[in-house]
Amino acid sequence: MNFIVLAQTKNFILKPIAWVLSKLINLIFTGVYSMTVSHSMAISIILFTFIIRAIMVPMTLKQQRSSRKMQRLQPQIAKIQDKYKGKTDPESRQRMSVEMQEIYSKNKTSPFTGCLPMLIQMPILFAMYEVLRNLPFYMNELGDIYTKMANTVMATNGYADVISESFSSVLKSISKFDAAKVNSIIDFLGHLSRTQWVEFMEATGLNSDAAFTALQVKQASINSFIGFNLSEAPGWGFPGIIWPLLAGGTTWLQTWLMQRANDKRQKLVGRVADEQKQQQQTMKMMNIFFPIMMGFIVVSTPLGLGLYWVVSNIFSLIQQVILDKIIDREEYREALRRRDEFEEKKRLKEIAKSSIDKRTGKRIGTAQDAINKSAMAGNKQAAIRKELEARQKDAEEKIQESASNDEEV
Repeated sequence: MNFIVLAQTKNFILKPIAWVLSKLINLIFTGVYSMTVSHSMAISIILFTFIIRAIMVPMTLKQQRSSRKMQRLQPQIAKIQDKYKGKTDPESRQRMSVEMQEIYSKNKTSPFTGCLPMLIQMPILFAMYEVLRNLPFYMNELGDIYTKMANTVMATNGYADVISESFSSVLKSISKFDAAKVNSIIDFLGHLSRTQWVEFMEATGLNSDAAFTALQVKQASINSFIGFNLSEAPGWGFPGIIWPLLAGGTTWLQTWLMQRANDKRQKLVGRVADEQKQQQQTMKMMNIFFPIMMGFIVVSTPLGLGLYWVVSNIFSLIQQVILDKIIDREEYREALRRRDEFEEKKRLKEIAKSSIDKRTGKRIGTAQDAINKSAMAGNKQAAIRKELEARQKDAEEKIQESASNDEEV
């Protein structure tokens, strides 16, 4: 079968991403499908999720390292903000910005680095929605099954009337539906829930077609996962509501654990810059809003997207624990290195102090010190010579005085 691409998104940003993701997930699905038909789509989505998240690990690690650096820099940033507090003129604001940027550059970090993984993940999420919403148009084996079913439907009398009269709710989710085109019928079949499949087959009489029934059972087995249909939106009813709750709950747990760890580290750092305080407030609001938003998205989108998001969150929770330990170990080694550098500088300083001659104020062992010692040694010898000469002179004077006294006698 040729690869079907007629239902891909036309969005110029999402289209190339969806194309790459479809190639990857199709490759995974082909391998899984060759081993098992049942739950093959769910297994493929889980494996695909782990691969995507694993690819993003280096970027996530870089983001967390940058986040730690930003936390350690907060006292310095706060001092700069205090320095220019109350100064609203453009020149002062510019100088403050330059000084803050110098700190960021010196420490090789940026306040925007933490946003990068999210900015990359969101297009992937939207592209995944496009792929999962149109699985028959992206999966070769699944596309084969849907193509055969679509051809059978189009060969059935009155199928177009059945679709337009009884399944108008399904057609609302399909743009530019044309009952005379195979791709439109494939799109229609791909949006049917399990209940709607039964109604459609009964209305068209295809439930008596053994070949069509076998194909429908196979596609249902491919899309099934612990009793759910991955191509069907879970909705608000039970048990489908479990998936929006899981998606929102795991999203909240992930952000809450991350925020709690950040708050603990901030207490150790001390003073926090005003910008960081604003970011923390924004993150707290996002920790409430984002899980709720994800729950609403999963309610009305194919369950495959909800499975992707829940598995992605579980992977992120495990990844966060592991990366935190890696970064903690790195920071511990860095702290030991800085301590050793400080101790070495302190030792050298003490050696330098002990090498100063208190009498001359010069460093012992220098050329000047040698000259001073030589001069001192020369002066001492001269003093000895003068003392000897003085003693000799006194002795001679005493001898002369004694001789004079003898002559007088």
